[in-house]
Amino acid sequence: MIWLVFALLTGAAVMSVLWPLARRGEAADPAATDIAFFEEQIAEIDRESAEGRLSREDGEIARAEAARRLLRARAARAGEAKPSRRNAVAAAAFAILVVPALALLVYSRLGHSNLPDLPLQARLEAAPAHSDLASAVARIEAHLAEHPEDGRGYEVVAPFYLRNGRAADAVDAYQKALRLLGPTPQRHASLGEARVMAEKGRVSEEAQRDFEAALALDPKSAISRYYIGLAAAQNGERDKAIDLWSKLLGDSAPDAPWRERVTALLAQLRGAPASEDGAKIAAMPQGAQLQAIRSMVERLRGRLEQNGEDVEGWLKLIRAYSVLDEAAQAKTALDGARKALANDRDGLARVDALARELGVGG
Repeated sequence: MIWLVFALLTGAAVMSVLWPLARRGEAADPAATDIAFFEEQIAEIDRESAEGRLSREDGEIARAEAARRLLRARAARAGEAKPSRRNAVAAAAFAILVVPALALLVYSRLGHSNLPDLPLQARLEAAPAHSDLASAVARIEAHLAEHPEDGRGYEVVAPFYLRNGRAADAVDAYQKALRLLGPTPQRHASLGEARVMAEKGRVSEEAQRDFEAALALDPKSAISRYYIGLAAAQNGERDKAIDLWSKLLGDSAPDAPWRERVTALLAQLRGAPASEDGAKIAAMPQGAQLQAIRSMVERLRGRLEQNGEDVEGWLKLIRAYSVLDEAAQAKTALDGARKALANDRDGLARVDALARELGVGG
């Protein structure tokens, strides 16, 4: 393919040289203009002599002078024709032979036709400062439009869509990658996560099936275990969520990136921060645990009524009502947080993100 491009470029270079030579034959020839002028002059002398406007003697003198100049013009044109033709042929030969040869010589020293194409993922990650988001997306989509069979391309572009708020497009891309490349735990889990993002944080039945498919292939898939636990928490299956997330923590490395998040969620499910109070509540019988948790939640709500600027407090309250499966109270807490934090852009963003994650409406 690259050599065809080179041939076309060489042809364009040759034509740029030959075109002026071809045009030269069509351009006005000064000698031809003189010849036409003197021929017309002789014809005019003949007409004037025939009409009697020019005497015979004067006509002969004028005709002889015009004829002399005509012969000189024809001789000049004949003398120039041969060298001009030789120059044209020499220039054409130079263009046809020397230009391609010179191009090949230069490329053999400087070119690298055997270098592999830059992978799509590397192109997406390379030099972001030199390409805005719109052109990057257009470039990727153009590639996939030309190569719809490129499953790897869909797999690369899907997280790009997800990072830029195009969750539905990410779902579509992950589905195509899964179909074209075959199932793996990561592909099923990534598709499930994209579905969760498209549903504003709610683990739908389709997403849950994706995570279960990932776990069937890899029972240790951390991301799938996390979202299966989240689905249980959203569905009010508190004990199941605690069991799933506790086992996930037990299997995770101390520096696992999800460890802090899962620890916080477990603490919220148990109704208290991971502290001494939380440990006391965990040691209580289940009925007493629920009563102690509700008491703590009510105290937290009361504090927020006095100090509505406590972002962390609002997050804990919304999460607590959600875990307790009290959707109406969670919605009321969400509305209260939005009102109290109306001037806190970062706080509002965190509250809205949690609401999407927990599926709290409004």
